[in-house]
Amino acid sequence: PAAPAPAPAPVSSSPAAGVAGGAGDGTARGARTREVFASPDGLASRAVALLLEAAAAAIAERGVFVVAVSGGSIPALLAPELLAAAPRDQLSRWRLFLADERHVAESHPDSSLGEWRRRFLEPAGMGSVQAVGVAAALPLPLAAELYEEKLLAALREAAAAAGGGAAAAASQAESAPPLRLDAVLLGMGPDGHTASLFPAHAVLCETGRAVTYVDDSPKPPACRVTLTLPAINAARLALFVVTGGSKASAVRAAFAAQPDEPVPAGLVLAAGRTHWCLDEPAAAQLREAEAAAERLMADDNSGQKQPWRDSPLQQTEVAAGFALIDEGHDFSRDSVGGGYPIEGRE
Repeated sequence: PAAPAPAPAPVSSSPAAGVAGGAGDGTARGARTREVFASPDGLASRAVALLLEAAAAAIAERGVFVVAVSGGSIPALLAPELLAAAPRDQLSRWRLFLADERHVAESHPDSSLGEWRRRFLEPAGMGSVQAVGVAAALPLPLAAELYEEKLLAALREAAAAAGGGAAAAASQAESAPPLRLDAVLLGMGPDGHTASLFPAHAVLCETGRAVTYVDDSPKPPACRVTLTLPAINAARLALFVVTGGSKASAVRAAFAAQPDEPVPAGLVLAAGRTHWCLDEPAAAQLREAEAAAERLMADDNSGQKQPWRDSPLQQTEVAAGFALIDEGHDFSRDSVGGGYPIEGRE
């Protein structure tokens, strides 16, 4: 296809936020950035550009792009732009999984893969084997186990290609980095859930698997297969696409240093980077958070105690020597690098 026009500039954007490690494997979490767009078209163009950039880098390095996508409103929003902008020779190298999927047949209206197939995969001429669905005919626990096997097999294959083949990958297994998705495309619900990771749900405590299942989802249908939080956080890119005023309070909670009620989406800090694309209604309450942050900075200048430094996350970041850069729109005039000054930062 012809080269797409440059994406409209965001209404506002944040500097990247350095986030301290916590992976347990010596890997530091990457940057978290957000951009706010006035129009759905601008948001979609930017999100697709980020996705295609990640795909090009993965294909250049490993010969394949392994991505997990989400359903909901995302296929309808992004598919037209993907069809217009994605090089067809690049699409042949994609391996598409689901960040989460309902335990239903692909032909069912609730199937996220079915929606992606109708709106994007079939029009793009992508082969059926390039997209991996959940085996709805199996019992839910077995379906999740099989999905995990297929995902890990694809990631091992990509790692082997980058490392010179299966034998080389096996010989370096002990020193090899964790298996990583190249990108995870995520949405967020009004309650702050992402994938099928729901607030205060036991699924958030799963740390031993890349894929698990939920049989009591608070949002119907009840039975789902989902990536776990560690699997999402291991990704090279976590890309959020969030629209609508119903998400505004959850967006604020996701970016708050000390949210009253933490939301799962706010726990996503990918190993490479985490990028949020928001429309103005979804970002509306962030302005209130920025005003509060300005007050904190004023307190800092007056020598008063700063509550934001007392949270476990901030303490971890200060101890690790990473600079916390707040996701507010305009803090660059007050501190090095566009964020709060951190004691000990060089």
